[in-house]
Parts: sequence; structure tokens; C-alpha cells
Amino acid sequence: MTHNPRYPLKHLSIRVPWHDNKWNGTICNNPQANGACLVLKNCALNRDDEKEQLLAGKSIENLEEENFPVCIGERATFMAPFSFTRTLKHPYAKSSPESHGHLKPTTVNFPAYSGAAVPYHWLLKGNAMEKAEVFDLNFDLNREPRLSWAKNGNDNWVQETENQRALLNCFFEHLEEDTSLVFFYTKQMPFVEESGRVLAGVGRINKIIPSGQYEGSNKRFGASYWEHMIMHSIREHHKDGFLLPYHEAINYQKENPSFDVADLVVIVPGDKQFEFSYASEHVSNDSAIRVLLDCVKSLEKAQELGIGENNSFSIKWIHDEIAKLEKLRGHYPGMGAALCAFGIEKGHFVAAEIINKLKDENENPWKLFEKVLDSPEGILSDRINELIPYIAKKLYKRLKEKSKPVRIKYLHLLSRFDLSIEQAKTLFVQEEREKIGVNRKDEEYLRNPYLIYEDLRQTLNPVSLNTIDLGLFLKVAENNLLPDQLLLEDPYDLNRIRALTIQQLEYASLQGHTLLPRKELIKKIRDLAITPPCEINSDYYELAEESFDLDIVNEEMKNGEVAYQLARYRETRTIISQNVSERIQAKRHSIKVNWKELLNKALAEHTEGDPDEQEKRAREEKAIALREIAENRFSVLIGPAGTGKTTLLTILAGHEEIESNGVLFLAPTGKARVRMEEVARNIKVTAKTLAQFLIPFGRYNGEIQQYKLSEQYCEGTYQTVILDEASMLTEEMLATTLDCLKGVKRFILVGDHRQLPPIGAGRPFLDIIHHLRPNQIESQFPRIGRGYAELNIKRRQGGAKREDIQLAEWFSGEPLEPGADSIINHLINTPNTEYLRIEHWENESDFEKLFNAILVDELKMSSIEDVETFNKSLGSSDGRYFNFREAVKKVESWQILSPVREKIYGVRAINRKIHKQFRKDKVEYARTKFSKIPLPIGLEEIVYGDKVINLVNSKRNAVWPSVNSINYIANGEIGTVIGQFKTSKMKFPGRPKNTEIEFTTQKGFKYTFKGYEFAEEGNNPLELAYALTVHKAQGSEFGKVFIVIPNPCFLLSREMIYTALTRQKDKVILLLQGNSFDIKELASPTKSDALKRMTNLFEKPELVEIEGEYLEKNLIQQATDGKMLRSKSELLIYQRLLDKKLNPLYEKKLVIKEVEKLPDFTIENDNTGEIYYWEHCGMLFDAEYKKRWDEKYQWYIENNILPYEQGGGENGTLIVTEDKPSKVEGGETKGSISMKEIDIIIEKVFAR
Repeated sequence: MTHNPRYPLKHLSIRVPWHDNKWNGTICNNPQANGACLVLKNCALNRDDEKEQLLAGKSIENLEEENFPVCIGERATFMAPFSFTRTLKHPYAKSSPESHGHLKPTTVNFPAYSGAAVPYHWLLKGNAMEKAEVFDLNFDLNREPRLSWAKNGNDNWVQETENQRALLNCFFEHLEEDTSLVFFYTKQMPFVEESGRVLAGVGRINKIIPSGQYEGSNKRFGASYWEHMIMHSIREHHKDGFLLPYHEAINYQKENPSFDVADLVVIVPGDKQFEFSYASEHVSNDSAIRVLLDCVKSLEKAQELGIGENNSFSIKWIHDEIAKLEKLRGHYPGMGAALCAFGIEKGHFVAAEIINKLKDENENPWKLFEKVLDSPEGILSDRINELIPYIAKKLYKRLKEKSKPVRIKYLHLLSRFDLSIEQAKTLFVQEEREKIGVNRKDEEYLRNPYLIYEDLRQTLNPVSLNTIDLGLFLKVAENNLLPDQLLLEDPYDLNRIRALTIQQLEYASLQGHTLLPRKELIKKIRDLAITPPCEINSDYYELAEESFDLDIVNEEMKNGEVAYQLARYRETRTIISQNVSERIQAKRHSIKVNWKELLNKALAEHTEGDPDEQEKRAREEKAIALREIAENRFSVLIGPAGTGKTTLLTILAGHEEIESNGVLFLAPTGKARVRMEEVARNIKVTAKTLAQFLIPFGRYNGEIQQYKLSEQYCEGTYQTVILDEASMLTEEMLATTLDCLKGVKRFILVGDHRQLPPIGAGRPFLDIIHHLRPNQIESQFPRIGRGYAELNIKRRQGGAKREDIQLAEWFSGEPLEPGADSIINHLINTPNTEYLRIEHWENESDFEKLFNAILVDELKMSSIEDVETFNKSLGSSDGRYFNFREAVKKVESWQILSPVREKIYGVRAINRKIHKQFRKDKVEYARTKFSKIPLPIGLEEIVYGDKVINLVNSKRNAVWPSVNSINYIANGEIGTVIGQFKTSKMKFPGRPKNTEIEFTTQKGFKYTFKGYEFAEEGNNPLELAYALTVHKAQGSEFGKVFIVIPNPCFLLSREMIYTALTRQKDKVILLLQGNSFDIKELASPTKSDALKRMTNLFEKPELVEIEGEYLEKNLIQQATDGKMLRSKSELLIYQRLLDKKLNPLYEKKLVIKEVEKLPDFTIENDNTGEIYYWEHCGMLFDAEYKKRWDEKYQWYIENNILPYEQGGGENGTLIVTEDKPSKVEGGETKGSISMKEIDIIIEKVFAR
């Protein structure tokens, strides 16, 4: 095929599935482990795992077609060095025999080194009619056949051969053999967790072989197969194209576990994702340049590490191709979009014909366009000239003739950038700009074109900064460049530095930071894959600060270093810090109430006999906490699951005075909102998700999920506001909520700060806690301070003695009890108890076997084939039916959690495995003629009885009953597919059409979902939920929890492990790769996500580098030698031992008779051979704490490690110190360390 000069030259993207053997014409080496290819519909629905596993690694060259893997149809063989044939069958030949029955199976040749390109987006009828109009194609809807099964007109694809040819020819005539590039990409790779398009390789299009007609096509009706064979130039030598070295990187990681393969990944820019969608699409010159620049960075990293071969050839090839692309793009790649924005509906056609008439690269297409306005002869064909309305011609001339033709100059400026029509219209049409809240004049964009990126960066149609760069930095510019010879040559242009700074601060906010040190920004900008590079330094930055205006503000690190912050985060900081500080210092409320009495009354029905001592302490703790949060204008209520936070809040909200003045309960998730509603059902409380509450006040944009400030307020309605799951709040979420509410007497933030920090910027809950937390509160009971209430006594069945709770404490970041190390021994010696079970696996095949065995055992199934018992575990009454208002009660009785979505132990593969095992019969039945349940929906074939999770916040009117329904489902709500189930009373013909789901958060209501909502390229509203990521499970609670912990796993953090270990009510089962001791490493502060975030909510950031990670010093206890300790008391002792030159070892493992202990400090005297073990006890006045210490102390004695007062023992000398208890104002008991006593002991024992 040849390029049609009517069309602008494009490049091509082709989607392929992930293949573990480099797409070389073989079946995957381990097909079952390839979960990444299952994001493609064909693979998800039709892959035969067992069959492919038997043929693993075999070349299809030696296989019969019946044994080909399903991924052949998804271009998984584009690097096959041989040709093969495949039989294509028209999908409607059987379903519509009247129109398609004569079309016969057709044998098609797939050449070596080729991929079959199918532009699905163009072949959808709705899009086809638009393309036909835009490109003036010979397309006639009347030629389309009427399908027997589509009487309601729901046949979406173009069928008739002439219509197909018109569309396919147009699509492929945008390409030029030997010039256009082809980009192979995947929707998912096993080592990439983020969503997006992942580049696999790039080559040149050598030849395009058009598709043909199906055999049997005739004059009455014919149809073409859509596959055009794209023969490409990629070979192993990489001299004319390349594959990125992902497979080599996977092998490299096996020898270097600390290496993350994702570091080499090239993700297609988000604003260009459409060009890499629908299996095959056009790619613009600018997009090609941007992707290739990212490839250079990836290949340079690979070359530095010695990963892959011929990387230098690939890098040279890329640079050569970029030079060609820069010439191909011209100076006005957005001229067509600009003309459309100006009002010429088919402006891109006009632009294409004008550009094709240019004699050389120095001729300006806008000058030619202006000639056309007067006389089109010889320039435009009559057909194209007719596309320019008379009024548009008149308007252009009028604007051009103005003394200051700003509008025309701005139009010319927009044409310099590779914009979509939507982007061009938003930018050019002033009213469209105002709709998205941008009130800027055209002159401002002319002075600083980078404002285009800045203004649209938080909208539905963002324009990349790289797009602006490519339009402003031209290698060879024409003499009459428009507008006004606007051209940048200086990579240090101040406006560019400003925009790059904003870009990097936006990226940083996605990682949780609200500011960055200038030196870090310099490093990031210098490392960007941009052209020209910006090798910035602090001198340039000081100069650039004058251009920052009000969008970037100067801040300071603790050490005086300059830092920069987006202005909106200074605003959120001001709102939060001012609210907290002023409210904490304000006069307390006076409420005359006996909280202890109210507490006892509320708990009476749950108490048999007299409360035990631990229960009395728990109630004492809660009563004082109630008083604190009731009397303060701002407070935090913190504590892990099982400490009674919800009970306490119910008592508070039910107090007559508080309830009558309005109580608003807010939560970031629907789960938390409903949990509070259920507990406080007899109290007048308004409960909403944050998004639900903020939308009416213009403070939440659901389209882009953005929390923002506004001038609308909720005034005087609520005097008490409770924000639950506060650890999930970003600074913007909290700030706009605080700012929105007026007339509030008490704000209460509730949650467990040890859980995962928010997805987004900041860690406000943790920062507020650190700001309010009294010094050395860890040795106080109860832990109460001004505006600070911490619950610690766990009263869930089994209490603090539960092994699962003890294990979770390891990852809390809090000081551990003296006997906490016993849990590790427990894991080794008693791996399966009432509350905790740990099982080990070494590799992926081990995991599969172990998973099946554990699932069968824990769910009490007779075997993995026991579908009936499995169904009953999820709420089925009889093992078959999932009844409305009944099944949903048990759907959360167990849950599988994994930190990752990909790989065989990830969420996607586990859900598929369970679904294939236990829903196979339902899927098959749903497809039968007489089915009483709807067809399966989506790639995962969601069907009756499935456990699902909702993925987007959305309003839904299709709910029954409609009375009292909230018509809203929040992201993260879990439910059961309970219908539609056709009963004998239902008289409609055929099977049910709708899928009905009852969610645990809205029991008694069933929401309807339609099959069309589940598109392969779209964002599906639901997915299977037998397994969830830990992030998705935050805020939820389940009966039994299975936690998969792979090793290595770069996503695992201390907070993630803690969150996972606190989701269960009954039992947790750990499936751990490696041994039990490996998991302890994740308890280190260096594995904390929250500590790595840079924020300045109350204090200037002070970073310390530890083991290659930068942590917030204000949030850790660190000695002068860099050692991190758990508590202030431990730090004081350790530092004193250091100062005395005693070289203490912190928590060094001590093993005697196969029992492991971790003494606080070990001191070894090399000269005498003596060993001293120093234990410091913070809360011996707590009975539970003392009991555990006594057990550890007894172990020392039994193993001949005796106190120094007794002269020591054979195996060492024990030193025990403690925080001395004393009563403080308010009745609390507080422990305090005596450094004088520590010095006396050091002098006495060590003579130092």
C-alpha cells in the first residue's frame, strides 16, 4: 500500500500480549504464569491453560493449527522468524446464517516478522460514520446487512466489504512503507503494577499487505477480514529497530534481587494513550518522538547495567529516527486542529491539502491558507475549498487586519503544537476556557506558551509539557515562522524552568510529597528524557524564581536548603495547621456528663458478670478519651482495630446535647460510612463519603477525582464532625473539608495512622498526630494529651494475646513489648494456631500447590472440587443459590490479599484461578439457551454468585427498591452477584438481561449493571474480588484473611504489611515466600512509605539518609551513629552507651536451644569474653505488659543469663531498667526514664 498525500503521514501502534519468550513464534515457557495477557478479551475468555502448559515452549511452526495458542490472534508472534498460515472464520457465519452463512473459513498467510494490524476503533459503526464524513469516504450505511440476532440495531461493527475497504484503505493510507514507524505495545506486563500502555519494541514498516475477502463472498454480500499484515524491520541485531530488553532484565533480577525490572519500563505518555489503544491506531510524529526519547533513557540504563545486547545500535537508530521525525512533523502539526477550533469543521482536511502543496520546508502553510481565502485555484481542490465556510474566511481576514491581531497570532501558536481537536477548542474558544475555570487572555499564552501545559494539567484534556517543548524548539526554522518568529533556542528559558518545576512537583505529589528540595528538583530535571536537555543548576533556579509568580512558592528545609512547593499545598497547609493550632489552644467545651457511666451502660448488654481487670482498664481508657474528644474543638482518636473506636464514637454522638446540635460523619470510603451508620442506627447522624458531601459545594470534581477549594460553604448545620479512616486523607481532602464546614464546635479525626498513607500528597493524619502527641507518651496510661486520645487495649476476642495482633505490632513502628520477640519463635514452632497460620513457598509452582491446599483446609472443603462448600462459605444457603438479602451477609467471611496485581500470586491470577475452578459451571449454564441467569459480563466473565468490588464512585439510578436508596456506589464497595435470577413468576422471553448486585454496605438494595458497561478498552465498573490488593482492602474488615507475601516485592512497605495484618476478625493466614525471619526486615523504618514523604505541615522537613533511603528525621528515633530505635527511652540509653564507648548492638539476635530472642541491647567485651544483655521496660505498671516481661525474664533465668546484681550467669549478664511510674494531672499513670539511674548502672557494671 502507498501513502495517500491527502492524509497527513502517521505512524502505527500495534497491541500485543505479554509473551515470556520474546514473541518468537513459540508458546510461552510458562503459560499459566502469564496473567498479564489476560487483560485482552480473547486471551481472558479463550485461553486453555492446561493445553498450553502441555505445549509450553514449543514453536507453532511444528504444531497443527488446532494446537495454536489463543494469543496468536492477538499478534503474539510478531517476532516469529518464519511464516505460518491460520484459518480465519467470520464470527457471524453461524450466528447470522441469513446474511453471513455463505462466508467460508479462509486461510491467511502470516509472514515472518509481521504483526496483523486491525484498527478496531475505525470499524465501530458510530466511529465509522464520523470517519466517513471527515474523510469523505465511500461509506453507505444502507449497504450494511440486517443481522438476525440484532433486530434492535445493536450490531456495532461495520460488515459490508465496500464499507470495510473504504475505512481500512483510509486508515492504512496514512502510513508510508519504509518511512512510517511501528510501535508494538502491551496493555500489561508482569512487572508493571501501574495501568497504562507499555512499549515492547519499535521498528520501521517494511511492507503493508492488505486484507482480503472471506471466501464465499459474492455480489449479494461480501465481507473482508480486517487483518492487514505489517512486515517490520525489528531483528536481533537491532540495526533497524529494537525490542526493549525486558526479558533479559527478568533474568538479571534473578541474580540481582534488589533490581526492579520496572525501572527499565517505557510507559506511553498518558495524554497520548488513545494513540496506543483499540489494537491499532495512528501515532503522530510528536508522540513518536516522545516515546523514542523515553526509550533512549531505558536503553542507557540497561547498557549501564549490562542488560541486553546491541543497546548502542538501538540508541543510535533512535537518534537517527528522531532527526527524521523532527523534519516530518513540520512546524505546524496542529494546524488542522487549530482550524477546527476556529470554526472550520473539517479543518484537518484543509490543513493536510495545504501542507501537501508546499514546495519546500521554508514555505509557510498559513501564508498559503491566506492566499486560499482570496483565491483557492491551484491550491485547494473544489471539494476541500467548500469545507471553508464563507463566514470563517471573513472572520479570519477581519481578525488578521486588526492593528493587534492577537487572536490570529494565538491561532498560529496553537498550530505549532500536536493538539487534539478537543484540546484546541478548549484553548482557543474563550468560553470553553472559562468552563474549566481558566480565565486567561490570549496575550498571556503568546508571552508564555508553557501556560498551556500549566492551565490544562488538571483537566480531562491535559496538554503535555513535552508537546509545548516540541513546538517551541525547532532545529531548522523557516524565515517567516508564525507567530512573530516565536522560537526558543535557550534550554534555560525561565518560563520553561518554571513549567518543568511545576511538572516535577506534580509528579512528586503523586508519590506523596507536598514539596521538594531544590537540589532534588535539579537532579530530576537534569535526568528527564526531553529535548533539548535542561542541565539546570541552582544559579539558573535563583534567576527563574522571578517567573514563579503565585504558582510556586519558596520554602525551606530544616537545614536551610531551598525547597519549592506548589502554591495550592501552601494553601492546604495554612488551612490545616491554622485549624489545628487555633482549635487546640481554644477554650475547652464544658459538658457535664459522666462518660464512664454512659460507657458502662452501653457495654452492659455485651458483658457477662463483672468486667475483668483488663476490661476495667479498657473502660477507664475509653472514658478519659471520650472526655478529651468531647471537650476539645479539635482532636484525634487513634487506635488499631479492636480497641473500640466505633463504640466510643457512638456513645459520643448519642449524647443528647451533641446529637441535637447536628453530627456529621464523613469517611473517604463507602465502607467506613456504612459501618458507622450500622452502629449508630438509633442515633440521628448524617453519614456521607467525603466526595458525596463535597460535590454540592463545588469541592470535588468526580470526572478527574480532584478535591479542591471553593467559595461555597456548609454553614451552621453540624456542630460535631467526625472524619473516619483519617489515615487515607490527603492534604487536599482534609483542607477542603475543614474549609468547607463553618460553625463546627468539634472536629474529630479517627483512624489508625500505622496503616497505609493516602494515595496522593501528604500524610496529614500522621503529621497532626506527631504534632499533638505528648512527649514519651508510649510509657503513659492512658495515652491522653490535649486533643489527643489513643486507645491501646484490644478487647476483640482473644485480646492482646492473639498471635495475629502481636505480629501486626511488629510493623506498627511503635515501641514493642519485652516479649514481642516471642512471636517469631511462635511462627517457627507453632505455625498454625487459632488466630495465625504461616505457610512457606519458594517458587511459583510451589505457590499454586500450597494455595489450593490452604484454601481447601481453611474453608473446610473436602477437596478443591468441592464447589458446594465453597459457595456456602460466601453466603449460599444450599451451595447453589445466592439469595437476595441473605448471601451478602457472608460474602466478607474470608478474603485473599496480595500486594500486587500481576504474576501468578497476584490479584488478577488468583481471581481467575478461583473463578475458573468454582464458577465454571455457572458460566457454562449462563450460556445455555434456557439459562435463568444473565450472560457473564466483562473479561473476567462475572456471573451469578461471584464476589465483586465496585471500582468507581458513581451515581446509579438502576436500584431496587428505589425507596430509601441512596443511588450511589462508592469505590471499594464489595458485593455479591445475586441476579437477575429468572423465577417461574417472570414471564419475559429468554434469559435475564441485567446483572444485579447486592453490596455489603447497602444490604437490601440491588444495583443493576449492563453488559455494555464492560468494554475491553474502557474502565470497567466492577471486577472479581475473591482476591484484592491491600490498598483496596483498606477500611474493610473480614472474617478470615489470606495474605500473600512474595519476596522480593518492591511494593511492600511496613504500612502495607500492618494494614494487611489488621483486616481480620478471626484469623490470618500468611503465605510467605522464603522463611519467617525475612518478614522482619519489612518492619524497618527504611521500609516505611509514610516516613519517606516530604511534607511541611507543622515543621520544616529534615531528611536523613539511611540505607539509601531519605526519611523524615522528626518521625524517627535516631542515634548519632545512624542507628534507628523504637522509643525515646531506648534512644537515650543507646546514645549514653555509645558516648561511654561501650559499642551496644541493638536487637541483636540471641538464639539458645533454637529459641530466638531480641534483647534491646547487647554489649560484648572482647577482652574478657563477657556478654551483657540490657532490657528496658517502659510500662511495667501495666499488668499485661508485666506478664509478658515476666515470661521473658524467666527465659533468661532458665538459660543462665542472670541479673548483674547476682553476679551474672554462665551465658551472660542481664541488666534490667524501667520507666518509673507516677500519677500526673488528670489521673493518668506515666512512666519516665531516669538517666541518673542509667549512669549509676553503667558506672557500677562497666566502670565507665
